[in-house]
Amino acid sequence: MRNVLVIGATGSQAEFRKHPDLYHIRAITRDPSKPAARELAARGVEVQHADLEDGREKQSAAAEIEQGKAIADAAAATTTLQHFVWSTLPDPVALSGGQFLNVHHWKSKSLITAYIKAEKPGLWAKTTTILFPNYFENTLTNPGRYLPAAKDDKGIYTLKFPHSPNTVLPNVAIADTGKLVHMVVEAGSTYFTKTIAFWAQALSEAEKLAELGNYYNVPTRYHASSAREFQQLLMSRDGMSEDIALDFTEQLLIFERCGNVFARDQFVQAKEVGQRFSSPPNVNR
Repeated sequence: MRNVLVIGATGSQAEFRKHPDLYHIRAITRDPSKPAARELAARGVEVQHADLEDGREKQSAAAEIEQGKAIADAAAATTTLQHFVWSTLPDPVALSGGQFLNVHHWKSKSLITAYIKAEKPGLWAKTTTILFPNYFENTLTNPGRYLPAAKDDKGIYTLKFPHSPNTVLPNVAIADTGKLVHMVVEAGSTYFTKTIAFWAQALSEAEKLAELGNYYNVPTRYHASSAREFQQLLMSRDGMSEDIALDFTEQLLIFERCGNVFARDQFVQAKEVGQRFSSPPNVNR
């Protein structure tokens, strides 16, 4: 039986729990007393305490990088480690040809990956990195960002977003995370040193708004805002600092200026991983 250690474990280990004869799951959590952690324990997951959240709380890219390096160092020092699966994001500067220099949460993730490659070659040799996109579930957890709570004097719900109506974002369901990771682990060394772009459907925000409007039977309007207008909206509506609002805005502008970068050939597409496992066996092998 193999041990699977999951950092940020809530929900993502569900697929592994379907195979109790193959895996023993250890989940790292900051607070084992929380309901989600207790639920994991009740389902047979070994829940262990570790506080890794300082970087996130401080919203500091430097602190996040140090946290990521510490995790990589620990993984590299684990002599029994067979496979390291790391959640990452691409280098926004390289990806955009130097157009966007303020997408710090992408850059910090990419720097951790670069650290593993350069400083921990033994670990990198058995590492798979996965790029995570927008979640479909965000329309439920943050409905106000997709279907505005207030309508104008004409009764129309208007969404302001810094994309043309046809610009798409990659999306995936959170529940599919464990499915993909399970397939990657079961593939052994197939995806070592590879980066997998994890997305299922490319949709524009205008399309999402139209679908929500149809579902709730309310009139909607999509407004392609300027980058500055959108940054100001994030600051006034969501209480973001100027730096974080700029980070978030430039992240979206990458897709506006460069297209769906997750679909680039430099990445293994998640659907290819799924096809590998769902295709019928070749009886002539």
